[in-house]
Order: sequence, then structure tokens, then C-alpha cells
Amino acid sequence: MIYNGSCHCGTVKIQLEAESVTKAICHCLDCQKRTASAFSVNVIAPREHFKVTQGNFILPGKTKTWSYTSDSGKDYIVNFCGDCGSTLFGEPTRLPDVVSIKAGCLDNSGTNLGSMDAEVFVERRVDYLKPFEGMKQIVGMI
Repeated sequence: MIYNGSCHCGTVKIQLEAESVTKAICHCLDCQKRTASAFSVNVIAPREHFKVTQGNFILPGKTKTWSYTSDSGKDYIVNFCGDCGSTLFGEPTRLPDVVSIKAGCLDNSGTNLGSMDAEVFVERRVDYLKPFEGMKQIVGMI
């Protein structure tokens, strides 16, 4: 399947071509802060199937980045548009062959992801949300 996406202003575009992905809802505090929401929705896939297809920062095809120390003790690199600020994907340094695409940046054909695989960091789920029915409930990360 091909997933295309972009930031809100359309300056940065991404593409993932992968047959198998993991779809996860993350309740970690970092995702809550970064999204200003209760959770983030992620399409997790091998990095080799992912590319930035358009962008004009520093060098063509590059996003701006910000990193923080995640719960694993390793850095997590957030890639976002320097113009509109939309987060597009994350790179967990503890899993260098993986990319975590933020589902909200996917074009219409990719936003209806069907059933999700798991909820992660369920111990940090806000109290006004209930577990999503039929999904694996994982304490911490996958």
C-alpha cells in the first residue's frame, strides 16, 4: 500500500510504500504534549520504505527536527515543517530501522486506517478515555 502525506501548508510531502505496517495509538506524555491532545495515532513501518518527497529547508527534502529523551532513555527525533509546524514523522534512535508516521498528516486515502493494532503507554491514558475495544493494551512501548 502507498501512503502519501504532507504538512498542513503542503511544503513538506512524505511517502510510505509498505505492505505491512503497525498502527498504534500512543498515550505517552511526550505525544500528549507534542500534539496538544490526549494521544497520537501512528503508522510504524520500516525506514527503508519511507521517504520525504518534497521540502525546502536547508537542503531539499529535509524537515526541521527536534529531539528529546524518550522513556527508553534514547533520543526520539521529531520531524516537522518549519513553516506551519505540522509534525510529520518520528525517528526512535533505539529502533534506527523504523519510522513512526503521524497519521494526521496522511492524505485522505490514508487517514482511514481501519482497525488499529495496539494502544501503547496505556498507563498514561487520560482518565476520560476508555480502552479502545479489540486492541492490544500495552504498558510502555511495543
